[in-house]
Amino acid sequence: MLKLLTETQLIVFGLILLRMIAFVVSSVVFGSANISIPVKILLSLAIATMIFPSINIALIDTAKMNEDLILLSAREVVLGLSLGFLTRLFFFSVAMMGELVSVSIGLGSAQIFNPLMGSNSNTVEQFYNTIATLIFFSLNGHHLLISGIAQSYELIPLAQLKLNVGPFVEIATFAQEMMVMAIKMCAPIIGAVLITNIAMGILGRAIPQINVLVTSMPVTIMLGFSLMFICIPLLVIEMSSVLEVTQTKLMSVMKALAF
Repeated sequence: MLKLLTETQLIVFGLILLRMIAFVVSSVVFGSANISIPVKILLSLAIATMIFPSINIALIDTAKMNEDLILLSAREVVLGLSLGFLTRLFFFSVAMMGELVSVSIGLGSAQIFNPLMGSNSNTVEQFYNTIATLIFFSLNGHHLLISGIAQSYELIPLAQLKLNVGPFVEIATFAQEMMVMAIKMCAPIIGAVLITNIAMGILGRAIPQINVLVTSMPVTIMLGFSLMFICIPLLVIEMSSVLEVTQTKLMSVMKALAF
């Protein structure tokens, strides 16, 4: 026999669902443009239904919850969006690395649609995104996302207006760190291309009969692709460490938001 939920239980479930929907929409895998909106809503509803029995409603101040329902709902949406955005930073760094490499080797104008980000990106960025996606799923990154948002309900309790804004500054700082990591990951290719361009410039001044603008393009592309494939093992190791740093930062931000 089905047991009807009380008004308080319905409100608590609604707050759980709001945070979950905001997280799913803004997260890196579940928020992909390839996943339809009904599937995202169904996934949010399924996870929220599994999390709901673990919430201790007796610890929630129901009188205060009814008075500040709008503010509590806005708080849950902000939390979900913030945590989801934090999971995207790993792929943002990979996309930035691919953009820098493609511009340096002269393939920045080759734009195609990127279904992961929902926007146009170049072919080199797509290549690196594919590697990052394979690493993400091989390390069970999607499991880490679900377990992370599930633990957020324990670390950041429901129906409380207090919210520490300090970690939001930490998220911005972490985004800056991811940009630095992206530059470090593509530094060997950019450095080699820079040295090649300098050498071609010197060669053009020494031998004016050589058309450097025409000759340097195939040399740069060949060198860039060669280094891309040579550096793949090191790149995989670096991406794995960046993903682990992202997971650690996600947990630390959730713990800091509660205090």
